[in-house]
Amino acid sequence: MNWKLLALIPVLTLATAVPAYSLTNNKSHNRIAATQVAQNPQQGNMMKKPNAVHKLNAKHKANRSTALTVGSRGEAVKTAQNALKQQGFYTASINGVFDNRTRSAVIKFQKSKGLRADGILGHRTLAALK
Repeated sequence: MNWKLLALIPVLTLATAVPAYSLTNNKSHNRIAATQVAQNPQQGNMMKKPNAVHKLNAKHKANRSTALTVGSRGEAVKTAQNALKQQGFYTASINGVFDNRTRSAVIKFQKSKGLRADGILGHRTLAALK
């Protein structure tokens, strides 16, 4: 027998054992069970919704896009460089380019505040910087 077919036997057995998904002649019982499962997702059905994964990933992508790292440019970098300079961590010119000098200033600042010193201006570091 094919190994793929043998691997599906336990799955098919389980699928027919669950009342909401079994294919029996008693269709009214299946509709009630399926309705109960759909109405009460908190009772024993702890599976995550597929859309929750997409929302979670979108949230993380949004956080990554707001973080400033080496190579970032713009007004946000200028503002961060200015704040670092006012506190004495950044000594170079404020040019709006997140380079290695900016990164080392960020690491010094993060160490002084007890943050994880990764050289990335994320939301926690930016909040501490203000």
